[in-house]
Amino acid sequence: MNIDPEFLTVVVTVALAVIAWAGSIHAKVSVIANAVESLPEMVEELREALAEHEERLDEHAEEIQAIKKATGIGG
Repeated sequence: MNIDPEFLTVVVTVALAVIAWAGSIHAKVSVIANAVESLPEMVEELREALAEHEERLDEHAEEIQAIKKATGIGG
């Protein structure tokens, strides 16, 4: 059996292109998987930051009310 060199070139070229494409897809999927894996930790950090900001807003609201009461503004 004799293999045509042009056919062999096409097969090798297609194989190399598919391998490169598969490697690219694998890398993208790895990056996405890593990001998804770290999401729970990021969400927890955001919840903690939100709780801190809410506490500070409550403190500011109390300070504003105290200033209003001390100055007689706004009832």
